[in-house]
Amino acid sequence: MPRRRLARSAAAVAAVAAVAAVAAALLAAAACPATAQPFPVEVASCFDTVRFEAPPRRALVNDVNMVQTVIDLGLADRVVGVSGIAGAERHLVGPPAVIAGLRQFAHRPTLETVLGETPDFVFAGWSYGFSAATGLTPEALATFGIRTYALRESCIRIGRREPAGIEMLYADILALGAIFGVRERAETMVADFRRRIAAVTARTAAAGRRPRMMYCFDCDTPAPPVSVGAEGMTSVLMTLAGGRNIFDDIADSYVRVSWEEVAKRDPQWILISDHRIPTARIVAYLTSVPELAHVEAIRRRQFVFVTYAEQTPSTRTVGAVERVARAVHPELFE
Repeated sequence: MPRRRLARSAAAVAAVAAVAAVAAALLAAAACPATAQPFPVEVASCFDTVRFEAPPRRALVNDVNMVQTVIDLGLADRVVGVSGIAGAERHLVGPPAVIAGLRQFAHRPTLETVLGETPDFVFAGWSYGFSAATGLTPEALATFGIRTYALRESCIRIGRREPAGIEMLYADILALGAIFGVRERAETMVADFRRRIAAVTARTAAAGRRPRMMYCFDCDTPAPPVSVGAEGMTSVLMTLAGGRNIFDDIADSYVRVSWEEVAKRDPQWILISDHRIPTARIVAYLTSVPELAHVEAIRRRQFVFVTYAEQTPSTRTVGAVERVARAVHPELFE
């Protein structure tokens, strides 16, 4: 069987397995005996500590990955509005009634649009909703008595944090568990994710090679594409899956790079963002540019498609690690 067909077949099986694994984790969490969690609680949010006197009742959530996480944690009934998901709703996974019940109040939220929703909590990230340019910041919201939690990966946008790793994702899930009073549910989910990541890395540790990999977003035009440096979750995903990010020398998260540098660094696999741009259009462009014809990933059509929630920190990231590892190291997962 050709390698790319094997990768696609493995990807399909792994995708089903990943969905089943998340569902199993949620069922296991639901089966845990309910225990009243004491409040107040304090959680670290980037470089601040935020105190919660009670669980949020009117939460706003920005962007697909964070919306997916609150759905998977069973918190959709606490959410009164979401933003940043327009055009990508088809990628959200959950009960149809839950997905249909998500009310979009804005695409790019501002301080004014958020205040208009009278929330008591906002879950977003720097460059994932929070922005000094729009005035939507945790500090501004705090003056109105609105608590916030910032996506851990995004803290690199405002200061130095610990090096990127899968622990950033676990920190987000555990923090949300504490904030919403579902700590046991979050701990059960994280324990399942740790087990699954350990199972993948135990296999990829035996790999005789770590293929060169690139993440590609906005990759359907001659304009500089978006890729990922060492500080983005997508780079962590590549490493855990047994690959090496060709832009791991960039001490940042998501950055624009030149096509010339892509050609020079010659990725062997390309992770293509299946977000709002049709993947067929991206592949058609990549395979039509003469200057990229020698790139191994393009020449051998070695592409893996990842959704936005999979390649940014969310409860779907672990499933993507499993799927990408099987695609690039099929010999380890026979």
